[in-house]
Amino acid sequence: MTRALPDIALSPCPDSYARFLVQGYDTVQEAFLLKPSDGFVELLERTKAAAVELGDNLEATVDVELSGHRFKAHATGAKGGFRWRLSDDDLILFVGSPKRDWTISCRYLSAGLWEHGLGALRERAFEALRPYTTQPEQDCVRVSRADWCFDFHSPAFTEEFKPGIAANVVCHSSAKAMERGSYDIWSRGGQGETLTIGSKAGLQNQLYNKTLEIDEASGKTWLYALWLDALHGEWVFGDSVKPCDVWRLECRMSSDFLKERNVRRPHELEQNLAELVAEALYTRRLSIDNGDTNRSRWPMHPLFSEATRQFSCEAMLPIGRKVTGRRTALIDRALSSLGGTLISYGVLERGQFKEANVISLASRAVRRAMDDPKRAEKELRAQSRYSDVEEAR
Repeated sequence: MTRALPDIALSPCPDSYARFLVQGYDTVQEAFLLKPSDGFVELLERTKAAAVELGDNLEATVDVELSGHRFKAHATGAKGGFRWRLSDDDLILFVGSPKRDWTISCRYLSAGLWEHGLGALRERAFEALRPYTTQPEQDCVRVSRADWCFDFHSPAFTEEFKPGIAANVVCHSSAKAMERGSYDIWSRGGQGETLTIGSKAGLQNQLYNKTLEIDEASGKTWLYALWLDALHGEWVFGDSVKPCDVWRLECRMSSDFLKERNVRRPHELEQNLAELVAEALYTRRLSIDNGDTNRSRWPMHPLFSEATRQFSCEAMLPIGRKVTGRRTALIDRALSSLGGTLISYGVLERGQFKEANVISLASRAVRRAMDDPKRAEKELRAQSRYSDVEEAR
């Protein structure tokens, strides 16, 4: 069953306050069920060693070609047990021990996602890897992370964003487990630049000045063309020689968040994107103080409201991971667990385990299950939980 969205009013967002520009994936990461060949491992080791030889700071790279696609082999791997790392301008391939099943991961970068799209980048990754790996199953892609973003031009929000805006943050209780609290603000000279709500380990929204970030960090000036195209060539940036006052609202969905909602495969992400983004916007949001003593009832901030309007969504996905794995293995595990429970019961009731006493217990347990007033509801939940038992995820 789906979950109802919070009953929160949306605020108007007129063009005089903010102009919506573009939306799309900023980053996506997937795991591949591919087995690296011995020759591929040797190639990775050889190119990594060559990169290490080029410099003392371990930031050097050497070129390597896979199936006609050029990558840079890095001198270092990455967190998560990845020994090797290959990259180009659009994606990064991470490779771990060939003894692991899901040992290859691919991170699709924003430039490639905006220019080519997620499907085309995935096809490129598989094309590059195909001669160097074996694919034991057809169902071989799992989503590890997905970040969706919205860009707005809003000089008004630039003026509005001061550190005190934190008083208008409303978030779900699950976000309060962050080490530094449920939100974080970065400001400079009293001017806010970045508002972060939630934890990147679960679900996180970040609202930040994208034009400043381009100037000072990423250098992604190719976004200028996307924004101007969305504005149909209209120059809304005043006397500035380049775009300014563009704010990005980014919804970052981790593997755990997606798994909790049974979103694992690429098609599941695409089919449920609206519900996932809606949950992010509603449960980790900036609000407008309307005088109500209960902040959870405050209307949603105009930028969050306008982002919400970009999707037609009326509910959130249900929470509860489906149990996966082979049916025979799960049955054997359940029998072992049941056997252990019977032993514990026998000792608890009679001080020792005796078969006759436990048989009586089993009969009573069956009768209690049959008489359970919520038996039908529990049966439906179990059927949903075990619906994918023949699938490996």
